[in-house]
Amino acid sequence: MTAVRRLTGDAHLPDDFATTWPSYELDAKTKALLAYAAKLTESPSLIDRTDTDALKHAGWEERDVWELTALVSFFNFSGRMEAASGLPQDVIPANAPMPEVRS
Repeated sequence: MTAVRRLTGDAHLPDDFATTWPSYELDAKTKALLAYAAKLTESPSLIDRTDTDALKHAGWEERDVWELTALVSFFNFSGRMEAASGLPQDVIPANAPMPEVRS
């Protein structure tokens, strides 16, 4: 959640934002990204061309779609590794550089 707060610039997002984001007033580009990330996380075998087309229709470029897919996949992978190994969750230092995805 720390990363999401830093990327959005909203330090007050609640911890349940990952599940309640559809109820927030967000721009179409952000909603498309979050819907894609949720589907890729929960049902990766169901991702198809319509999902990436929806991202492009919302304003994401081809390269952005690739980067978004890579980032979501990496976080899913590392989160599952942490959970399975019993490692503590990442704590991102407040001063760590975090290059944002191009928008």
